Amino acid sequence: MLLLQNASFIPLFRQAMQGRGRVQDVRLDQLEPQAPAASGGEAVQEIFADVGQDRMLAARKSLAYLQQHPEPTQFIDAARLLIFLKGTNSHDYKFSSAVLEDYHQLSPGWRDRFLAASVFQLRGSTLKDNDLVARTRAALGTA
Repeated sequence: MLLLQNASFIPLFRQAMQGRGRVQDVRLDQLEPQAPAASGGEAVQEIFADVGQDRMLAARKSLAYLQQHPEPTQFIDAARLLIFLKGTNSHDYKFSSAVLEDYHQLSPGWRDRFLAASVFQLRGSTLKDNDLVARTRAALGTA
């Protein structure tokens, strides 16, 4: 049923995108990795900074990082933190929760590409914190 529901929404997506530019023909199996300039935790910071500037570059760097780090705890932790700090609607939270939980359920051959592609909908570190974070920090005196 979910597969059919997904297929039924594709024409609606294509119709909504008319007039907004071309929907890119990007294939997940052809995404090429590009190594981040930094390494370790700094590479994760670099990737999430790129999310706000160039999502395709962030996806390519994510793929390279994930291929080098078979247990992407730092990457997943950073993505979760940024969703809480930068997320603005329920879709942000639901999407990231599903993606980050499903990573370990996928076959090893697809895990890295799946998670790398998710950066197109994750939040980058260069975005403004959401209003709730600002209010919470002000209330705690840590603003």
